[in-house]
Amino acid sequence: MIGTTEGVVDDCVRLALQETAVGRGFTDPAQTTRDLAAVGLMLDNVRRQVSAAALPPGPRPLVLAGHETDGRTHRAIVCDARRLADGRDLAWVGFFGVKRRDVDSAPLTVRDEELIQEFPGHPGILSYSSLELGDGDWGNLILLDGEEAREHWRVSERHAYAVRELAPRHYSDVRLHQGILPGGVRARGAAVLRRTKYYDYRDAVTWRAEREWPL
Repeated sequence: MIGTTEGVVDDCVRLALQETAVGRGFTDPAQTTRDLAAVGLMLDNVRRQVSAAALPPGPRPLVLAGHETDGRTHRAIVCDARRLADGRDLAWVGFFGVKRRDVDSAPLTVRDEELIQEFPGHPGILSYSSLELGDGDWGNLILLDGEEAREHWRVSERHAYAVRELAPRHYSDVRLHQGILPGGVRARGAAVLRRTKYYDYRDAVTWRAEREWPL
């Protein structure tokens, strides 16, 4: 899932570059370093798929499921291989959330599958990756045809419901990273992080913060 709550929230806190919010360890910049390592794994997998001699025939989105060497599930959903590899810059979003252990996560899985079926109606969504992180948590990476595509995705009612209702119910906290990928997947450059948004759902009123990263 990629999204955050639009419900009742505190005013947004602006975090300094190396600041960790008191009592909110998920805002530690070291967590972002680990997230970016996972983003790199997902990006490398998309590169391998797009660089293959020929992707399997069939309708799009094309679901390509596999495993890391340590057995973790790693799925890539390719919607537009041509645009991914055409050398133009891409936008990306990374979603990393800690699930509530006492809540059944089945509704998240159902909504995730429903959202994937909507991808053809959002041509700016180029690929969507999910990487198992352990303890029931996952990281997600979505590659987009520019910033406008991200805003277009927000108009999906199913996505809005996941953001508004499911995220606060199923996660204790979330990190949402946004950035660019210069030259697309063929350029083999690192994903450039521009900002991170933080959401803490543990209280009745959602706490949120943002951090801008130097380019």
